Amino acid sequence: MKRFARKAAAKLYACAFYSPHWRVGYRRTALDLWSTQTLERTRWLELPDPKVRFFADPIAFHHNARTWLFMEDFDHRTQKGSISVVEFGSAGPVSEPEIVLEEDWHLSYPLVFEAEGAVWMIPESSANREIAIYRGDPFPRRWVKEATLVSDVEAVDATIVKHQERFWLLASVYNGLDHHTDLHIFHSSNLLSGWRPHALNPVMRDPRAARSAGSIVVRDGKMWRPVQDCSERYGGAVALAEITRLDEEGYEQIVRSVLKPCREWPGRRLHTLSQAGGFEFIDGSANVLRRSWI
Repeated sequence: MKRFARKAAAKLYACAFYSPHWRVGYRRTALDLWSTQTLERTRWLELPDPKVRFFADPIAFHHNARTWLFMEDFDHRTQKGSISVVEFGSAGPVSEPEIVLEEDWHLSYPLVFEAEGAVWMIPESSANREIAIYRGDPFPRRWVKEATLVSDVEAVDATIVKHQERFWLLASVYNGLDHHTDLHIFHSSNLLSGWRPHALNPVMRDPRAARSAGSIVVRDGKMWRPVQDCSERYGGAVALAEITRLDEEGYEQIVRSVLKPCREWPGRRLHTLSQAGGFEFIDGSANVLRRSWI
């Protein structure tokens, strides 16, 4: 009877709501979560979405004195994600979200960064079994596919960092059961070619801290990596991990704190953290009634 009740409740919920439905929160602050390592006493504004679509995976980027927020733009009707951008002024968004990259396959987690005199994006392209890189041409509204860095791989949330004159790409690779547990690293001295898998792949097997949750932050000579805690559910929380070793012989990180959904940012999920231009961004789950879209 209990199993029947749970299944009935799940079907009722699916009839009433589209799920999952994510939302993006933002705030202007000088004391970010990397400094406080807690969500307590924070206050977030919510980026409005059109309900028929949701926004998630916020990745912020400051370029030429302007702040841009890139994010997954998922359409419930097509069940496919594209990449959108919205510009932020001193007080918040100053433009409407605009789709800037769309493919025949699902895209999400738009990791944007600057290197080699250009601005690049590595969106999640696991549905196309590749880790591909796009060049802003011109930034931020047109993106040209420049190269496939790693082919024939179902990898999610690829995150890049330059360390000791090499580029390092950290991504979670599907292991036959999930995308959350196995962390793989690829490295190269050249951004666009020559990528090799780490000799110890997977360098980590831990659903609490393997999957990336945003850009790697360097503070006072230390590399900090936001990671997803998927031990209870996908995107259940964000943990802040300090990378203590990253070289061709090994990888080590230490989780220093865990940020879970709470009174300040309610919901059941939280899986991305990003900051740029004096703004900080997170995402989380929300409930949207199907009938409210009609």
